[in-house]
Amino acid sequence: MANLQSRRMALGGHRTTGPVAALDIGCSKITCLIGRNDGTGPRHFQILGSGRQQSRGFSGGTITDMEGLERSIRLAVEDAEREAGEQINQVMLGITGARVMCSLVTATIEIGGREINAKDVRRLQAAAMADVSTKGVEVLAAWPVAYRVDQQEGVREPAGMYCDTLGLFLSVVTAPKAMVRNLVECVGRAHLSVNALIPSSIASGAGTLIDDEIENGAICIDMGAGVTAVSVYLNGSPAWVGLVPAGGTHVTSDIAQGIGTTFAAAERLKSIYGTANLEGPGLAERIEAPRLGDDGRLQATRMERGKLAEIIAPRIEETFELIQKTLESSGVRKVLPRRVVLTGGASQLPGVRDVATRILEAPVRLGRPTIAEFLGETLGTPAFSTASGLLLYQELGFADAVRAGIASKEYGSEVRGGAVNKAFHWLKENF
Repeated sequence: MANLQSRRMALGGHRTTGPVAALDIGCSKITCLIGRNDGTGPRHFQILGSGRQQSRGFSGGTITDMEGLERSIRLAVEDAEREAGEQINQVMLGITGARVMCSLVTATIEIGGREINAKDVRRLQAAAMADVSTKGVEVLAAWPVAYRVDQQEGVREPAGMYCDTLGLFLSVVTAPKAMVRNLVECVGRAHLSVNALIPSSIASGAGTLIDDEIENGAICIDMGAGVTAVSVYLNGSPAWVGLVPAGGTHVTSDIAQGIGTTFAAAERLKSIYGTANLEGPGLAERIEAPRLGDDGRLQATRMERGKLAEIIAPRIEETFELIQKTLESSGVRKVLPRRVVLTGGASQLPGVRDVATRILEAPVRLGRPTIAEFLGETLGTPAFSTASGLLLYQELGFADAVRAGIASKEYGSEVRGGAVNKAFHWLKENF
């Protein structure tokens, strides 16, 4: 069984000798990382520089102010360049939002009993891509999740095997062309070109999951400020992505509304005293909880920490209930892994893992970037999982069939014909 590194080398290495820049545009912060692989392994990065800025003009995956977002991007990149001592001109860019969609497609071609070669695999990928509608959308990635060699299912690398028919199960991620164009244009105004657009949820998984979790399957849940991104890895490949419109800022807003205070004061209360555990220790402790007085100014008051937990816990529970529903409605619901990794800034709130374990009914661990030792104490936290995953994405060498979609014209009607493109029975039963 090929592991990630050997398959990466088989795909041509994907190793870059120069610096790699990652740009993560989130709802609360914009992060730019500049790093260089030291040549000893795909996860061995020397971090040359980093920059962070408060995110402006971006909310829930939607640009609300082009000028504000451009300025935030420019400042974050300039900080990273200054620390690295060199300029960058292209970035690995993360993309998120409710309109980033994932679909699962299948295809079958005839081999005729001979040995499967690389051209056959490309032809099969092209056949699957030919069935993907691109009207109004941009295909961001298409990952081969599993092949079927005659009646043998779940094959990862079919080349070199003999069979009569070869099938493919492909995960395709798309985003509206206007959304992609606006995001690329905004980054371009900061004098940067986009080397690759990567779904942020997949980048979070790439940055947080260890090789064993990617190989054998895991669910990565990235709890951000405005949204919670979910990714599923199967058979050593990204298999599905989803989004829940709830995050850390919703918890903060609940606190501000619940006790009558400012958003900034509520954020501080959440960070210092917040917990989603209604049965933990210290809930009877009285804490400072400033409230707005009649004059519109904050006044010093006190409340029990348990009262704060009673505001936080329902929102966290609702978030994981939505995650559960999203996973149950996904195309991979019948083969979901049992391993769950939590990451993202909001995952650090005490009690969140316990809620996740109870609602998802699965073992849950808190994850941070796998290259945390290279990122240092400040950046090696769950809040920077997506940015680190953007650095790692090309190094991990996930196969992408998007290029095969272009080749579909080469095969013409062969890849579009009726019999060769029917969905397999086993996929319907298992996926």
